Amino acid sequence: MMASIRPTVFIVDDVPQNIQVAATALRDEGFVVSFATSGAEALERIPLVEPDVILLDVMMPGISGFEVCQQLKANPRVAAIPVIFLTALNDADATVRGFAAGGVDYVTKPFNNAELIARVRTHATLYSLQRLLAEKSAVLEDLTRSLEAQVAQRTEALHAALRRQQNFGQMSAALIALINHEFRTPMTVIQTNVEMLRYAHQLSAAQREELCCQIQQRIAESLAIMQKHLDSIAMMIELHTALLHEKPQLVSPEAIIRDVAQYCANEYNRQNTLQLQLEGLPDHAIMLPENFRVALRTIIANAFGYSPPTSVVTISSSVDASSITVTVDDEGPGIDPEEEQHLYSWFKRGKAHTALGVQRGLGLGLPLAKLAAETMMGALWHERRFPRGTRFVLHVPYGQELVTPNHEGVQSMHSSNGLPIAAQ
Repeated sequence: MMASIRPTVFIVDDVPQNIQVAATALRDEGFVVSFATSGAEALERIPLVEPDVILLDVMMPGISGFEVCQQLKANPRVAAIPVIFLTALNDADATVRGFAAGGVDYVTKPFNNAELIARVRTHATLYSLQRLLAEKSAVLEDLTRSLEAQVAQRTEALHAALRRQQNFGQMSAALIALINHEFRTPMTVIQTNVEMLRYAHQLSAAQREELCCQIQQRIAESLAIMQKHLDSIAMMIELHTALLHEKPQLVSPEAIIRDVAQYCANEYNRQNTLQLQLEGLPDHAIMLPENFRVALRTIIANAFGYSPPTSVVTISSSVDASSITVTVDDEGPGIDPEEEQHLYSWFKRGKAHTALGVQRGLGLGLPLAKLAAETMMGALWHERRFPRGTRFVLHVPYGQELVTPNHEGVQSMHSSNGLPIAAQ
């Protein structure tokens, strides 16, 4: 309700002469005047006019001024408008009853024009200030809510940046330990075989030839192991950096899920054991698609890799207004409790035997998947299924407001890439 440039006074009186006298005095002082000659008419017109002050006669036929005031105060639209009673009753009981009904002041009839104008102007000014204060308070409340939302968003961004920094620190420490452990064995093999060459001159030509062939083969195998580890580490570091700098894009979540699921099913020759139960997914959503693919690829590939070849892998989805949840259920033996506590730690290997045979990786899949989920401001976790099997749950936000924090914790848009996807 906007304040008028000229305050409006609404007069309610069953005597037209009284209305005329008051209206003339008020108009001469610059007020806009409206009126009604009965309580019923006043209750109908006042919500439409929305005046700044109401002058209300107490004694009227039908609905009294007290009843009109009570009904006005029960209407939220006009309840705040000040009511000044016009009364010929010069007794304390009438005054108290008027205040109890919701009036703010009273003027006795016959009234003095100067007194009437002064009281009306005072309450019109107070009402105008009250409305202005209410408007300013509403603006302040909106601003406060906006600032609180920005602070919460900023805080979450800083927490996400801190988590990534901690994640990077953990990865760096684990990488140093890995290099120390994984490279020690092949380097020891190389060193031992080089030492053996020192005694080769004591052997016959045939024996030296055989020894040199064996040493060459062992060194080549050791170098191949070291090269494989170096390639995996380089790929991991490159992918790790790329995931953190991906830009949000408008994509089809369902298309990504189906594409990754089919890719993994083909890789493990499990097309007939894949079940998709995708419901309610939006046609398009703003997401970080490569992060989404990395997380999905890891948990779906693990479901196929660590479950019997004829068992079913079920991928399902659920959606709310701002997030997508993807669950991947397998019928495998489950996760060893001893491995569970290190499941998302960098370079901590799980079981070496999968559906494709012995696979000795570096333990990069699930840590990268968890990093991808957190980069999307989401989460990745697992649950045990009974009587057997494991469920992995990927929960990620989507929508028009999707943002990701950069290394300093501020919101930014990140660039996408086409790097290969790693699975554990």
